[in-house]
Amino acid sequence: MNTAKKWITGLMIGGASLTLAACSTASAEPFEIKWGKTECEVCKMKVTDRQFAAEAVMENGKGYAFDDIGCLMRDWYPKQKEDKIAAMYVKDYKTKAWVELENGHYVYDEMAKTPMAYNIVSFGKAADAKSYMKDHGGKLMDLDDLKKHDWKRGKMEMKMDGEDSEMKMDDSSSDEGHSH
Repeated sequence: MNTAKKWITGLMIGGASLTLAACSTASAEPFEIKWGKTECEVCKMKVTDRQFAAEAVMENGKGYAFDDIGCLMRDWYPKQKEDKIAAMYVKDYKTKAWVELENGHYVYDEMAKTPMAYNIVSFGKAADAKSYMKDHGGKLMDLDDLKKHDWKRGKMEMKMDGEDSEMKMDDSSSDEGHSH
């Protein structure tokens, strides 16, 4: 009987440890974006570019997709309560893997062609961000820099009837999302 009590006690302690471990995960996992079908939470454009997508996962499990880090950081994030956000992710420009926003390395490159022309390129490794800057220029940023960034948009390239055209985005017309 003594062995049975030890065995049951061991099972109970093991189960409690597993339960605590499950509750103490630091962040939620990224969710699957249906490329070309999932809409950006802010601008409602289809999320198609795997190098510039971003996500936010709330404590309640609800997920939000963004086609550009600017939609996440400029328009969505400032309206949230941080304690309700479980995790935020960006796509690594080089590998297209998800990277936790707080662990990312960012390059502001005015010439980068991002979906909403915010011109921020995300990387999981500092070396990749520095390599990008060596080839393209730009300014290295971290999460604190992103929070203070002015989020001005540059030129957007749009294809219309097979022709390329450029359009300068004017942020003065709206503080609420994007106009399309």
